Amino acid sequence: MNRKNLTSAVLAGLAGAAGIAATATAQVAPTMSLNPDGLGQVLIYPYFTTRNDNATLLSVVNTTGNSKAVKVRFLEAENSREVLDFNLYMSPYDVWTAALLDVDGTPHLLTADSSCTVPYLFEDASGGPGLQEFLPFKFTGVNDDLGTQEIGRAAEGHFEMIEMGELDPLTWGADVTHGSNRLPADCGALVDAWTDSSNNANDGAWIMDELDGILPPTGGLFGGAAVVNAATGFMVSYDAKAINGFASIVDPLGVALHQEPGSELPGLNSSDVFTGTVFLDDGSVLASTGLTRSVDAVSFLFMHDQIANEYTTEAAINGQTEWVLTFPTKAFYVDPLNVPVPPLDPFVTPWAVRTDEDFATACEPVILGIVTDRAVPSSDPDFGRDVLISGIFDREEQSTSPEDTTRPPIVSPAPPDQVVPFDTFELCYETNIIRFGDGDEAGDTTEILGSVTFTNFDNTVLGFESGWVNIEMLTYEDEVSPSGFSDRVGLGGLAGLPVVGFAAQKFGNSNNGLAAVYGGIYQHKGTKLVSAVAAPVVP
Repeated sequence: MNRKNLTSAVLAGLAGAAGIAATATAQVAPTMSLNPDGLGQVLIYPYFTTRNDNATLLSVVNTTGNSKAVKVRFLEAENSREVLDFNLYMSPYDVWTAALLDVDGTPHLLTADSSCTVPYLFEDASGGPGLQEFLPFKFTGVNDDLGTQEIGRAAEGHFEMIEMGELDPLTWGADVTHGSNRLPADCGALVDAWTDSSNNANDGAWIMDELDGILPPTGGLFGGAAVVNAATGFMVSYDAKAINGFASIVDPLGVALHQEPGSELPGLNSSDVFTGTVFLDDGSVLASTGLTRSVDAVSFLFMHDQIANEYTTEAAINGQTEWVLTFPTKAFYVDPLNVPVPPLDPFVTPWAVRTDEDFATACEPVILGIVTDRAVPSSDPDFGRDVLISGIFDREEQSTSPEDTTRPPIVSPAPPDQVVPFDTFELCYETNIIRFGDGDEAGDTTEILGSVTFTNFDNTVLGFESGWVNIEMLTYEDEVSPSGFSDRVGLGGLAGLPVVGFAAQKFGNSNNGLAAVYGGIYQHKGTKLVSAVAAPVVP
């Protein structure tokens, strides 16, 4: 073969290989994943608060050279009903910042950032330029969900940002780009585009076609938030969780991602991507199976069968610890507004008024404990024996478990086996707080975050000032089960509940007359348990 023919053959082979690769790529179904590097299309911020003189500072960054349309949504803690929603339009390499704070008992968003929003909050909001109150209309009146009705319900919760697409750089992209005066060229053009006139002929461009000049989303967003208490000189901060691959087109399921401000769309159930991919504890990769909603794929990413973290209440340094446990998708499984007949697996309790409560809740039973033998099914009548151990430890591995559980041979019939101690409790809201410390010292709100949706863990009664805790999310106490316990049905191949959050710690001491207050945030650690319907794929 001469050199010319050899070159042609090599090129032909490369072309064939490229064709095969292209075909393989085209056949790969889109999938969502959590990006450990923090960049994505969707950002989940697990917590905000405006209680007890706290403010929450927040930011989102566009790391790309393209303009972005982003849905910004704040959700209250009890049932994730929306309390504020607007569209944010970011120029290339832009940062948008805001603060959440209390004004006369009502949570407000305050921004001094000129980036375009619709409505344009920088120039015009409910309380004046940049100051927008939170609104109760999604949990009161015709939307009454039987939860508490005061606007104070919106003083804590979580929030999310969803990229709706990129802006055509030749049209809308030019309007949002900042000039040398540090102001966008024409935010008013975007407001006009969403203006609905009495004469349809004069409707804005996006009222007529919400996808006008909108290109597919590509991700590249990151963000974070900080809880700040200026009165005590205290601040803790965290990074938002970033989801990649949420959507690849601008009209998944035939419904535009780019929606009018004031619409509850798009949400976490607005994509046509129904698959999630996660790393398991051994480093292997698992893709979900059998999911039919995009919100299920989001839930799959956050599924854990056990959650663990540290606590400290050391008196010598005025130690305080509060855990945040947020179920970012729970409303799509328990709220009758979203589900005709709730609850949907993996949740087991619908949002409803219980006989012993004045207001609706959706209390998910969980266990302060560790399952040591996953091979024992919940249908086994002996379930619970030598399977659960207490989930609270001090720093020297001491717990509430008896030191000696051995037993010599005995005659039959034998008495029941000794059950190692553990505690059951409930997480009743979308965003839950666990306070550590003496329960007699707990007030109506927690000391760090000011939460009213909290459960108290009294570690001091055990003589433990500090240590770590494990919460079992798969197994729960079930009065209907013969054994008294059940396991939640898995979702997409993982078992447990979709949860995200962190531990916030606060300390204070003095040295040579100088007082100091300081603290930190520590992300929850967790395990993922593969259910029998799926097997991990080794990368």
